[in-house]
Amino acid sequence: MKTIAHCISPYLQTAGPWVYEQICRLERFRPVVLTQGACNLEHYPVEPLYSAENFPPLKKICNRIWRKTTNNYPFYKSILQRENAALIHAHFGYEACRLLASKKASGLPLLTTFYGADATEYPRYPKWRERYRQLFAVGDLFLAEGGAMAQKLVDLGCPQDKVRVWRLGVDVERIECVERSPGEQVRFLICAGFKEKKGIPYALKALATAQADRPFPYALTLVGDGEDRPQIEVLVDELGLRPCTIFKGMMPYEQVLAELPRHDILLQTSVTAQNGDGEGGAPVILLDAQASGMPVLATTHGDIPEYVRDGESGYLAQERDVGGLAERMLLLVSESERWAEMGKVGRSHVEDRYGAKRQIEELEQIYDGLL
Repeated sequence: MKTIAHCISPYLQTAGPWVYEQICRLERFRPVVLTQGACNLEHYPVEPLYSAENFPPLKKICNRIWRKTTNNYPFYKSILQRENAALIHAHFGYEACRLLASKKASGLPLLTTFYGADATEYPRYPKWRERYRQLFAVGDLFLAEGGAMAQKLVDLGCPQDKVRVWRLGVDVERIECVERSPGEQVRFLICAGFKEKKGIPYALKALATAQADRPFPYALTLVGDGEDRPQIEVLVDELGLRPCTIFKGMMPYEQVLAELPRHDILLQTSVTAQNGDGEGGAPVILLDAQASGMPVLATTHGDIPEYVRDGESGYLAQERDVGGLAERMLLLVSESERWAEMGKVGRSHVEDRYGAKRQIEELEQIYDGLL
């Protein structure tokens, strides 16, 4: 069984189950993880794992200095040799840039998966555009979540024949599918990092606009956290949404899945941030929600139109279009008798195109093609 060296730093943030799936669900390959720092191992256990945090003191200092001065990891070659790795799989473009020396020294093929800010925000800086130029010249293959992200990579200078669309998958079998039906109130869910690209203020403003136009009983739950939380808290108060809103903070993935059946509609109003940051592809929570039978209201940002069947499993509006979002929100609320059918369409859509088993089989075929 050949070994795939998964490189990601840190391993692994709370919102990283989609990376964990690629590591733990491999059937024909053995995974090993190389990272500069490990966290949340109780949620994402993996063996073997090599963390630079566990290097001896002098080696740790040398690693830190070399990484800062050259933007490369100096001690991965010996680990790759020890584990008899056959391929390096870098998660995020910026991580791949730090692996070029390891690729050259080991002679192994380098596969890179882009996920979001690495394809949208980082290229705004000249030093990263130059690093990506080198990466695109040396790297063997680059994966994008959808057509929009794939085009971004080509626009950045990646040869088109090195770009391939590979969609993230979700374990549909572990997600409970519940038929939605109207109750005493409409239960909205926002599950996202509190950062500009998630567009949470537009969801809040759309809800307030809908309430002003045609009031209806509702409850709003926000799962997540981040640097924009203070502004979001203030906006909730200014819009008069506080009495029906609850903030639950960050949650492990299992708890997020448990929240899904308790809500009726997911709000995912992503936008391109002022600094260029974007989803790159689309938030995986859209797949989780649809797999649970939940209709969604989202924007046409990035590859979201590939993830959501507009008018069938939910509705889409343009980025930052508060009026359009409010209009579609009222439409969803008024046609609650369609929620069950929309949920079935969403579940089927995810099963057919984004099931984890199918996507991992495709990923292993990609590995085969590089070996």
